[in-house]
Amino acid sequence: MIAEVKLSTNLMDLKTGWQSLPPNASEALVSDQFVRPFLNAIGYDNTEIYPQFPVGKKAVDYAARKADGSDIFVHTKANPYLYIEVKSRTENFCADNHPNYRKAAFQLRGYLAHADSASVKWGVITNANHIQLFRKHGKIMHPVTPCIAIEESNLQKIVQDFKKITENPRRSLVVAIYNNKGGVGKTTTSINLAATLTALKKKVLLIDFDPNQSDLGDALNLAPTKGELFEALKGRSAKNADIRSVITRYQFEHPKLKTPIGFDVLPADERLGSELDEIKLRQQIKLEALWRSLEKLQTDYDYILIDAPPNWRTFAQKALFAADVVLIPARHDNLHSLQNAGTAIREFIPEIQAERRAYGDAGPIALPIFMNNAHKETGPQMQLMHDAIKQIIRENKKDAVKASKEINGVDLTPYFYPRYRKGQNSLNARMISIPRMAYIARADFMHVPAAFAFKTAREQYINLIKEYFINE
Repeated sequence: MIAEVKLSTNLMDLKTGWQSLPPNASEALVSDQFVRPFLNAIGYDNTEIYPQFPVGKKAVDYAARKADGSDIFVHTKANPYLYIEVKSRTENFCADNHPNYRKAAFQLRGYLAHADSASVKWGVITNANHIQLFRKHGKIMHPVTPCIAIEESNLQKIVQDFKKITENPRRSLVVAIYNNKGGVGKTTTSINLAATLTALKKKVLLIDFDPNQSDLGDALNLAPTKGELFEALKGRSAKNADIRSVITRYQFEHPKLKTPIGFDVLPADERLGSELDEIKLRQQIKLEALWRSLEKLQTDYDYILIDAPPNWRTFAQKALFAADVVLIPARHDNLHSLQNAGTAIREFIPEIQAERRAYGDAGPIALPIFMNNAHKETGPQMQLMHDAIKQIIRENKKDAVKASKEINGVDLTPYFYPRYRKGQNSLNARMISIPRMAYIARADFMHVPAAFAFKTAREQYINLIKEYFINE
């Protein structure tokens, strides 16, 4: 009862502070009259809130963490849990992906990624006109909510949602592996990521969501299911479905290990791949069906990996709708795989983000593209690749100019060259890659992930995982 009264009082203080803010409120005024009351309303006492919290040589506007016995955050300044970056009310940064928004989100991601922020799990950006919540999972920072326009009518719901999400963090990161071009190693990547994450003591679920090919199941010698997943995803049942009964276990008995090593697999479903055409599939299995079904598994796994088909039809769309992030393999010697990677970032992922916003969710973000190089690349081949990528980037910028008076389109440069800095020659900007898909063909014949069977392959995938997912 006391907690409810306190929450009600904090909420009233927040509403009063927000209502009294002038349209041109400075960052300091937004901090005092909105951000601190907001932190109180989502459950933090003043002793648990630290303004201008040092992060390296800079300072994030607010850090917060619940007290733990005598460990009072304002005294110890240890193990922050949540950061808030504040802007003035004149920086209306969520309108049409405004440059101010991109700058604020980039700034927050920098704080979250800093070595001093290992304990931080959440980040918020706000200017009292809009507010957005970000989650940190290992090295990944991704938005959890859309950039929400704050109104008197939704302020209480924002408080309730932020409080619920941050106090009950889910364990899983859901990763869709996708490119609209076949032959780029999506299934190989999915299997070996699952194997390597497992070797690194992570709990993994691997999903074969390409029922027309079922390559993942074939590679692991696992038979497809015969309608069970179809029934779980069909119609209204997806909201209540518990698909644990459809999950099987892949295990590998390594001669040097005392116990088998393995991960969970949700195999492809024969009925999904054979019985229904595209129109009937869309009628019976809604876009959000897989997403809903995976909600019940979020506390069971560290990573849920979805092997998506190489097209932009119903299964690929459902796979991306269910994801937090999208990992896009391409090949240095395949122009279409590079072009399609750009198309996925520019068109397909924003399409799914728009669909997810209808559910009060942000939708997936694209991770940097990586090169799955099946053969040793040569200097001339790499030059051709760099020239092709430059052209893809230029064309995307031209399209953005045509679509808007401001250049608010996606700049593909950091997706192809995540370490690129302005003024740098792109040829000197290191790309993320698997140098050679070592021993892959041999492992396929053995029905074993190459990362389990061969040290060289495992080391390559460990490097890939450290690039994207974990700090270990």
